[in-house]
Amino acid sequence: MRNLLLLPAATALCATQAQQIDSYRYWFDDAIANAVTTTVSATDELVLTTAWPTGAMGPGHHRVSFQFRDTDGVWSVPSTELFVRGGHDIVGYRYWVNDDIGSLITGTVGPAQVADLNSLIDPGTLTKAFNTVTIQFTDADGSYTVPRTQYFTAHSGLVNGYQYWIDDDIANSQNGSLGPADVVDLIADLPVNTTNGIHVFTIRFSGVNGSWSVPLSTEFSFTTAVEELPGVTDLLLFPNPVTDQLGLRLTTDKARTLSLQVLDLSGSVVADLSTWSVGSTAHRSWDVSALASGSYLLRITGEHGAWTTRFVKP
Repeated sequence: MRNLLLLPAATALCATQAQQIDSYRYWFDDAIANAVTTTVSATDELVLTTAWPTGAMGPGHHRVSFQFRDTDGVWSVPSTELFVRGGHDIVGYRYWVNDDIGSLITGTVGPAQVADLNSLIDPGTLTKAFNTVTIQFTDADGSYTVPRTQYFTAHSGLVNGYQYWIDDDIANSQNGSLGPADVVDLIADLPVNTTNGIHVFTIRFSGVNGSWSVPLSTEFSFTTAVEELPGVTDLLLFPNPVTDQLGLRLTTDKARTLSLQVLDLSGSVVADLSTWSVGSTAHRSWDVSALASGSYLLRITGEHGAWTTRFVKP
């Protein structure tokens, strides 16, 4: 684990007022007296790509804390992340299931190899529905990384249905059936009887053995009507954040041709999504996987105006 520092790839501060980020500071292992402060050009969003030095630290677990300051001189609440500093390559791993550390299993692995837990975990010992697996990696010094835990589902059988709900309102969830090779068109199915703003969408899938998958949640944006685009209503942007396919659904009062572009926060066009001929209610998706991580604006232009809405690519 050569100088292994596990940190988020990007860190952003979303201000609710007009202030912008103009600096940040970080310190290790609660030694705030040794904090390093860096000034940056004022910006709405700061993506941290600079490597923070860990060479003077000993092997083992450490903490890094960081804050951001706005142009009013106010510091954000500190955020702290755990990481492991080591001087040798990864040589092995250990994992355990459902918090039973007494039954952990160890193995060897090289720094460029993958521990395939799907082939290692014995499904015969697991319960239906939710389970957890926790894994750590070790180096030649015998130091282990911070444990990482993931949910997974066992004994579900082939997929035969799904259930989704909005904003944690599981009492009014919607159900549907599908086969293991079918696709659920969420853009078409999402209800529009909701309020303007950001909402949370959650879905889970059922198996023929009666168990459910781990729920998956994402956000979507909904706008009842747009004054800048007369005759266009019920705009639904889904999902947000988006990893590859950006979906949009809307309703028009008559046949219209809309032009769509993706802009960065400075207003420069980074992707032209071409035109879209729309009549009544329609939905469509665009591949945005080539976009770098960050915040963007989707601009929709009609014959009588233009409107923008924000989305994030993690």
